[in-house]
Amino acid sequence: MSETNAIGPVVRALNILRALNHQPQSSLQSLHQATGLPKSTIHRLLATLKSEGYVRADVVKGTYTLTEKVLCLSEGFSEPELVVEVGAPIVLKSTRATGLPLALGTLDRGHIVVRYSSMPYSPIGSEHTTVGHVHGLVHSGMGQAYLAYCGQAERDRLLQWMQASLPEPGLWPAVEQDIQHQLAITRRRGYGLRKGQGRGSSTTLAVPLAHGERVLGVLSLTTFGALLTPERLRECVEQLDRTRQEICAAVGARLAQG
Repeated sequence: MSETNAIGPVVRALNILRALNHQPQSSLQSLHQATGLPKSTIHRLLATLKSEGYVRADVVKGTYTLTEKVLCLSEGFSEPELVVEVGAPIVLKSTRATGLPLALGTLDRGHIVVRYSSMPYSPIGSEHTTVGHVHGLVHSGMGQAYLAYCGQAERDRLLQWMQASLPEPGLWPAVEQDIQHQLAITRRRGYGLRKGQGRGSSTTLAVPLAHGERVLGVLSLTTFGALLTPERLRECVEQLDRTRQEICAAVGARLAQG
């Protein structure tokens, strides 16, 4: 069987799952109207979906419904994943319009991991890409933006994780004092900041990407520190905020669609 012929049944099965998702119960006729597929094809695919546990049939009523097993299909896709999916095209558009190198990061096991970077499309990127870079929550721009603006309950859990990871419990008071100091500065400034050390080093600015009271990810800008004059810094922060608002609005719209 060719690759094209193999894909066809998969696409048709997905169309049926989407149609089933739009109403509590569906008949063969309603699925035929929704998908345009022949009833014989629908019946055959429903039998397969039923045998795999994704569809339940009511023989008396002649209707079909989705089972709870379909929830397993979405467990690997979270709201932070949505931030990357929705945000990446917006970030790329912003970079192509302004030349500014941007990146998206999400929380992963107590660190911020860069999931998308538009550096390859920027003339002032400090390296080819930052995808895969891992940043701490206190002394990186992305980490500061996340930790300073996430909810108190989440922040408390992250701080507990940091405390537990210390080699000696007695070190925690001094470490916590430094953390609280950094967070206070970040909130007062309005964005996370990691300043480059030395000539030719890079600097990162970062802002949180939130939906309601939840921080789902971080948007950052990393470039050579020498380029960030006071006026240029202000322009970069304003562009970061505009891009942040666009991403948050797009994520909110997607979540509202269910």
